[in-house]
This record gives sequence, C-alpha cells and structure tokens, in this order.
Amino acid sequence: MGSISLIKILIFVFFINLNFTQELLNRLIVPIDYQLNFSTGYDSNLFLFSNDFQSNKVVGSQILDDIKFYDSDYYKINVKLVYSPVISYQGETNFILKVQNKIYRTFHKKNTFSTNLKFEKKFSSYNWLKVSYYFSPHNYLKRYKDLDLYSEDYFDCTYSNSKLFLSYSFPITRYTWSRLTWSSSKLYYNKHFTEFDTHANNFKCYFSYRLDKNLNYSMNIGYESGNNISFEDGLQSTEINRSYESKFLKISRSHYNINSININKLYVSCSIDLRNYISESLYDPLHNGRYHFDYQLYVSIRKRIKSSFSTNLFFKLRKRQTISEFEWVQDLKSFNKFEMGVKFTFNGVYDIYR
Repeated sequence: MGSISLIKILIFVFFINLNFTQELLNRLIVPIDYQLNFSTGYDSNLFLFSNDFQSNKVVGSQILDDIKFYDSDYYKINVKLVYSPVISYQGETNFILKVQNKIYRTFHKKNTFSTNLKFEKKFSSYNWLKVSYYFSPHNYLKRYKDLDLYSEDYFDCTYSNSKLFLSYSFPITRYTWSRLTWSSSKLYYNKHFTEFDTHANNFKCYFSYRLDKNLNYSMNIGYESGNNISFEDGLQSTEINRSYESKFLKISRSHYNINSININKLYVSCSIDLRNYISESLYDPLHNGRYHFDYQLYVSIRKRIKSSFSTNLFFKLRKRQTISEFEWVQDLKSFNKFEMGVKFTFNGVYDIYR
C-alpha cells in the first residue's frame, strides 16, 4: 500500500515538473528580432590631419608611408540580434548582440571590427536599466616616432578599445524623462606606444522633452576624466603625463512624420567637447597648457520604404580648434573634416516555431 502511494506521488511530481519545464521553455524559446544595416559614405579626413600637415607633408614620406590619400569612401556592415525571453511578466528583458565591420577602400589598415553585448531590463514606463560591453581589438591612428628608440623611423600606432557601459532612465514629468550614464573605457596601444595607455571614466546626464507626438528635444551633459596609466612607469616616453579632463554638451532635435517633405524622421544635433590636458611640465610643450574645442554638427533624414525597410541619409561636420601658447601645436592639432553617406536598414524576425 505504501509503495503504491509513493508511485502516485512520484507520478504527480513528474507531471508538475513536466508542466513547469514546458512553461519555462515557452518563455525562453521566443522569436529573435534582427536588424541588418549596410551603409556607404565618404570621410574627408581619415587620420584627423591638420590643414598645415596636409599642406607640408609629401605623399610617400616616411611619416605617411603607404598612405596615398587623406580621404576615402567606406563601407560598413552592422548586424544586430535582439533576444527577449519572458524572464519576468513585470517588465521587458532584452539581450542584444551587435557586430560591426567598417572597411575603407583606400587604406585597409584603417578597417575596424567591433562587438557590443547589451542587457536591458524595463521596470515600468521609461524606467530602463541597461548594461553593455563594447570591444574593438584593432584601431589605426597614424604614424609616430617611438620616443624610446634613438631612431628617426616611424611606426604604425594602433590600439584596442574596450568600454563598460551602465545607464538608468526614469521619467521626470509626463513629457520629460532623463537618463544617467556611467562608462569606463580602456585604450591599450601597441608596443611602440604604450605611453598613451589610458583608462577613462565618463559620466553623462541626458534629458529628453517631448513637445508633441512628432517633436522631441534633448540635451546631453557629460564629464570625462582620462588617466594616463603608463605615466612614469620607467621609460623615457612615459615621463610626460597625457592625462586629461573633458566636458561635453550636446543638444538635439528630432522631428517625426514630416508629411510636407514625405520623410519619417529628421534629426539634427550640435555638440561641443572641451578637453584640457593636466600636464604642467615645462619640458612638455605639446600638452602643457593645451586644450581644445571639438565642435560637431550631425544631420540625418530617415525614410521608411516598407514596414521592415528604411533608408537614411546623413551628414557630419567636425571642427577641432586647439589652443596653446605655441603656434606650432595649434597648427598640428587643429583639424576639420566632414562625412556623408547613406544607410539601408532591414528589420526582421526569426521564429523557431515557424
């Protein structure tokens, strides 16, 4: 009699576990949203060379090596996957993977590949917690001399870039919401230029105001502190402190569904970044007392062709004005550039049950 009761209990537990397992699978095995982006554009100043540098350096010189053009067209492919399991019925949960590859036609050393992993959790309307990690293993800057070698040779300066990102957004009023952001980035350079290794912490506060259902204004205020971690680590090149502080302001306007010109979104942003270097060494004229204003204007126009397909035209103008008591530093570190292009976006859903 006791053995029969035990069998009934085991059968009951089995079916309970079976139902629980099936419910769990139904909540985890969900469709995956994906987005495919292809863009092509033109960059007028790949290496952020100053006008003075471009006027005085001859193509083929050692400092340029195989750089034959200062500008280039480029092609960029971006894949985004969004997995949204029903972990909790009280708010949306997203796991996002982005992979991007950017290719420059005239200078392949400048090509970049990056990945971005992001976790998002929604608690209520406009209440989001987001955590992400970005990594780009190879980025080309330009050619420099190795200050630790008694040589006139120039070497390619490359670096890896990783960034940990954390943000929380919340409503303020019916038409206004805000987002607080902290990020920590690490830049590590190749063996010839470890004196540039930097850890930076960035803090931003974002405000968004909806004037009406088709018009939105936003403001982003930020501060960044960059710590030159290799300063005074024993090499001659590390006797210079390349640490910096930066203040940032960005204002943008988004206008949706403009029927008069038949577009879905017009976005315009203006930003200014003020960076100053903290070096006070009299033997460091390149950084001592130097600061710069970095101005950027960005405009994009998006047109939805179908519900799953859209195109986007964009234009970016950038100007950096360097201030220093030495005119040669101002001429070397100031630059202008513009970028323009078009992006095509396709959105789809992969359903494992289909």
